[in-house]
Amino acid sequence: MTTARKHLVDAERSACYHLVSRCVRRAFLCGDAGEHRREWIAAAVELTSRCFAVEILGFAIMSNHLHMVVKTQPTRARRWSDQVVAERWAALYPLRGADGEPEAWPPEKIQALAANHDRCAALRERLASLSWMMKIIKERIAKRANREDGCRGHFWEQRFNSSRLADQAALLSCMAYVDLNPIRAKMADRPETSDFTSVHERICARQSHRQACALTTAGTTNGDTATTQEARQIRANGPEHGLFIAPMVACVVGDSDSRDAPRPITLDNYIDLVDATGRIIKTGKRGHIPAHLLPILQRLDLDVDAWLRLMRSHGRFIGTAIGHYAARAAVAAKRGLNWIRNTIPELFSGRPPPQASAT
Repeated sequence: MTTARKHLVDAERSACYHLVSRCVRRAFLCGDAGEHRREWIAAAVELTSRCFAVEILGFAIMSNHLHMVVKTQPTRARRWSDQVVAERWAALYPLRGADGEPEAWPPEKIQALAANHDRCAALRERLASLSWMMKIIKERIAKRANREDGCRGHFWEQRFNSSRLADQAALLSCMAYVDLNPIRAKMADRPETSDFTSVHERICARQSHRQACALTTAGTTNGDTATTQEARQIRANGPEHGLFIAPMVACVVGDSDSRDAPRPITLDNYIDLVDATGRIIKTGKRGHIPAHLLPILQRLDLDVDAWLRLMRSHGRFIGTAIGHYAARAAVAAKRGLNWIRNTIPELFSGRPPPQASAT
């Protein structure tokens, strides 16, 4: 017998949960020809994260199911004014123009909703509800997929599973488990290539931040005041600035501002944890991170150093195709060539197989 959601989710206090929702019959409705639907789901998750009083700590969008690690913030929602509630609801449910494209609510319509205190009180509860958040995500994807397929019926299984993560060890373990799903499923062989996961988002943000810091630091040697101020601002923002997922400092069980809150793990330590865990071959799972790879922080730091060297070299983007080995091999195959030479070895690693000739 299933348990009512109200007995699984605490509506009064902040808590962390692992959410899972699968496609019907576990069919690959987001794979093969429907691979682009993973982008739909990612956009829906990002939108709801910006509107609901729910933080996304981790996610993985697979071919036939969705994982999310979330943290509810009901007290935050209770502090929202009616105006904030109206604006967030308007963002979730935009108007539709004559061409069917979404349009922003006019200011007077938002003001009219904000003036309706009872309505805003009901919407405030919805904006703190996991059930409503998942309803919006799943309903929109199902309708869009059915329109594309020209069919009716369920896209998702009836309910989403929710598991409470009661302590910091459970939270971090679950986050790593979710981020390693594509590797376990052999969809990727390392975190930095695991698309549609939170660890991939964090790694991309980390690399962009380090590249920006390196470039602005190099510029400060010229005594440029504007560059120095820019460098300070980049460092102050931190590597996870601008992400829709919560920064690692917020990935703690309970109130992160409380004295009793667990000590958060740093971004580099978490990435290292995921990389080390992914090297363990788990019984019954197909994939793992190859043992011969360098530790992830060494791999990422080498990439940053190479990127900065390349940016300083000016005009080195030459050749018929530029990219890593797999990308160049794919282009070569389409052109009927054995190999396309790597013109930027300091940035793009990989050598052709022994039987292939350079082109």
